[in-house]
Amino acid sequence: MVNSDATLRVYLQYYEKEINLTRLVEKAFQEAVARSTIPIQKLEVYVKPEDGRAYYVANSGFQSFVNLWDSDRDVSDGKLSGEISWRSEIQRRLIFEYRGQQCDCDRIIDRVVEKFANIYSVKTLQEIEIYVRQEHEAAYYVINGRYTGSVSMFV
Repeated sequence: MVNSDATLRVYLQYYEKEINLTRLVEKAFQEAVARSTIPIQKLEVYVKPEDGRAYYVANSGFQSFVNLWDSDRDVSDGKLSGEISWRSEIQRRLIFEYRGQQCDCDRIIDRVVEKFANIYSVKTLQEIEIYVRQEHEAAYYVINGRYTGSVSMFV
């Protein structure tokens, strides 16, 4: 069972670096809001570590990018939480591109939640941390700071 106020954090572990992907989505959203003339209702973020960028499409039209690592180009004021509420009024989609394949992070999240529910059906899910390891093609998770496991990036 997932609380409506459950917190989600997703990280990409890329070689010797770790990128907070939920913070990256938040950074892309803030930049899109600052650059767009209309309210943002939908945001798709495509993470390309080999480019050092995350490309985004806001409201199915406006396109730009944010750097994976902070730079002078960033619009954000540095007050990003790196957390996404489980329920949100903004449609978000996070895609990780690896070896010519696209990995939809929402599907990873769904698989983590489903696996947790199958194993610990009576436990309440309050916090999810997911660590995507591209070279393993796996996503490792920690739920409620205690329960661990993994799921495949691709199904």
